[in-house]
Amino acid sequence: MAKTKISTKARNLTFGVMLIGTMISSLLQTALTTALPDIMKDFQVSATTGQWLTSGFSLAMGIMIPATAFLIKRLPTKILFIGSMTLFALGSLLSAIAPVFIVLLLGRIIQAMGTGILLSLTQVVILTIYPNQNRGLSWVFMGWLPVRPRSSPPP
Repeated sequence: MAKTKISTKARNLTFGVMLIGTMISSLLQTALTTALPDIMKDFQVSATTGQWLTSGFSLAMGIMIPATAFLIKRLPTKILFIGSMTLFALGSLLSAIAPVFIVLLLGRIIQAMGTGILLSLTQVVILTIYPNQNRGLSWVFMGWLPVRPRSSPPP
């Protein structure tokens, strides 16, 4: 990915869109933890089996983060972003309509694949579109905003 000259407005819009996508996908990394007891009851699975929803998500995301370096060299950024959000949306849809536990687990893994690509891609885009003197603030937003909703107390 080469350095690109773009207007400040286009740069901030690009960053904003990617940041919103990152925030939404990051929320699902931890949102399942509070729903796990109900999911275990609904699907009649043990805690050990139910825990695979969070473990499988982490494992799939851990595989996709380094794989994104390979993908970035071969695919345009726009295609990767749309692809990651599509994977995330398909995984969410599959999880929402899952009739059995294994389908729910597959949906979570597909979500994680999209999330892993998106997290890495957003970091690379920040390095590409912002000049050195402007990267600090973008890194603050990148680190703080996705975590902020998870760290807030419930209403």
